[in-house]
Amino acid sequence: METYAKNVSDKTKNACAVVLMRNMLLKYSERHNLSFEMAMLQFGKSSTYESLFDFDTAIWKEGPDYVMELYEEELQSKPDK
Repeated sequence: METYAKNVSDKTKNACAVVLMRNMLLKYSERHNLSFEMAMLQFGKSSTYESLFDFDTAIWKEGPDYVMELYEEELQSKPDK
């Protein structure tokens, strides 16, 4: 079944993105032994977060593993401070 993004309201896309982010952060925080709150604060500063809520990217339709992979790739590409 194909989702037609033009028929989905921004409110629904936002709700999907929030649920997706939550599920990804639960997995991410467990994998990296972080509190959910710390993982959420760090993720909120990322370009992956920005992309998730930019509905033109359609990332909101993906799964938590995909978003976690994007985020981890972003973190690996950043130079250490």
